[in-house]
Amino acid sequence: MGAAASTDKVMQALVVGGCGRVGGSTARWLHELSAREGVQVSLGLGARRRSSFDAAAARLCDFGVPREAMEFVQMDLDGTDEDLLAAIGDASVVIHTAGPFQGRSNPALLRAAIAKGVPYCDVCDEWELSRVSKDLHAEAASAGIPAVVSCGIWPGASALMAAEAVERLGGSCDELDLSFFTAGTGNAGPTIVSATFLLLCQQALTFSGGVEVMREPWTDDRRVDFGPGVGVRPCWLLDNPDVPTCARSLNAAAVASRFGTAPLF
Repeated sequence: MGAAASTDKVMQALVVGGCGRVGGSTARWLHELSAREGVQVSLGLGARRRSSFDAAAARLCDFGVPREAMEFVQMDLDGTDEDLLAAIGDASVVIHTAGPFQGRSNPALLRAAIAKGVPYCDVCDEWELSRVSKDLHAEAASAGIPAVVSCGIWPGASALMAAEAVERLGGSCDELDLSFFTAGTGNAGPTIVSATFLLLCQQALTFSGGVEVMREPWTDDRRVDFGPGVGVRPCWLLDNPDVPTCARSLNAAAVASRFGTAPLF
């Protein structure tokens, strides 16, 4: 989108999970960006229930998103391929924020977006689903669409931060430790609580000596200094798709990801 773009054309953005905290924030940001860039955007909020949409639309209206700019798109990620294709409809872009992603391994929505020739991105934080999604690279390229997976804060922006740090250090890295800390839900809503407990039930993928090593979650704690305001906090191993991504793209032999929270549970 550019500042000189015509206001006559309406971009239709389908935000799957748009009634949740992350999806709602995404919809709000898209509205603010569209106003700044001079592009009209119609926001489709994908959800199972109309009542969820009505509540989310009321919240977004409080933040200045016009009610007429939003529409309810009924959809179920566990529905048929035909249902997903119908839900995408004439969308210009599909943004998938409907977590938790743990326990899923079939990127059905991504496949549907590729089949429709619609650009796609998600905030998937489940490595197996992310891995299978990346296997569809050739199909997305053949369809001529961008498809970016696992592009949230973590995983996503954190991997880009690691890449920039490695570049500033001369382009090589032997060991990379990713550390995260949130107080409560980190303002990400209840879904992150569900995702955290699901992550506590699965092993954490780490790399040591360039080899994948599966380790028990919430072990091997380290005290990490997060700077003024947060201070030194304990963090424990949890699975994070940034680990294999950074190990392979940055050629780091040892990579692990740890999380901390307050209050401790």
